[in-house]
Amino acid sequence: MPQAVENTAQLDEHLMEVVRALHGAVKQGISHKDDTALMDKAIEDCKEILDEVMKGDVKAWLN
Repeated sequence: MPQAVENTAQLDEHLMEVVRALHGAVKQGISHKDDTALMDKAIEDCKEILDEVMKGDVKAWLN
């Protein structure tokens, strides 16, 4: 069962950084849609970011 975290402001800040990083990776990929190497890199970056979020290791994010 999920447990509450103590510092939600710090968690909010971290998740905002994650969203910005994901947005940047998507934007990079879209702007280079004709360059398959850059598209592949952007997709890999997005996957890496989302995999980290899905781990859900909030304690690690806050340290």
